[in-house]
Amino acid sequence: MIISDLISLVITTAAQKGGGFNWSYVAQYTVNFVILLAVLAYYLKEPIRNFLIERRGIISNAIDEAEKVIAGAKKRYEEYAEKMSKIDVEIKALREILKKEGEIERNEILRHAELASQKIGEEARETIRLETAKAKQEIQSEAVSLAIGLAEGILKQNLIESDEGRFIDDFVKKVDEEKWRQSQH
Repeated sequence: MIISDLISLVITTAAQKGGGFNWSYVAQYTVNFVILLAVLAYYLKEPIRNFLIERRGIISNAIDEAEKVIAGAKKRYEEYAEKMSKIDVEIKALREILKKEGEIERNEILRHAELASQKIGEEARETIRLETAKAKQEIQSEAVSLAIGLAEGILKQNLIESDEGRFIDDFVKKVDEEKWRQSQH
């Protein structure tokens, strides 16, 4: 674009100077322009070539890096796509596992509850048996105390002095016999 603009400028300028086209003017500027291009090419050839080689390397590295990123992204995409295709199966398997674990835990809780219920029932029966035995003992003890009290009251009313002496003698005799028996053993 710059070269075509320069050429059109030279042609326009050559045409303006005398009313006709001035070939010597165009040739002079064309030679100057070619010389300028030759000087620039001679001095700028290495820097431009180095720049272009460096630029090509940078672009090549960027393309290689982009290809690596694209390859990595494709690999991750494929992995995720595979995982997503298997996720329904995994979710179903997890649900089954959780359901089985829940049933096992439920059965374990019910078993513990049943054992606790049996233990409470056994403890309640034992407590009832002990309380019943205790109540019977207390009732018997109370009945004996009342019977003794009644017998004592009846004996006191009906007892005469001779009977009292006889009872004392019988009691002393029984105590002596018991002492003798214990000493024998």
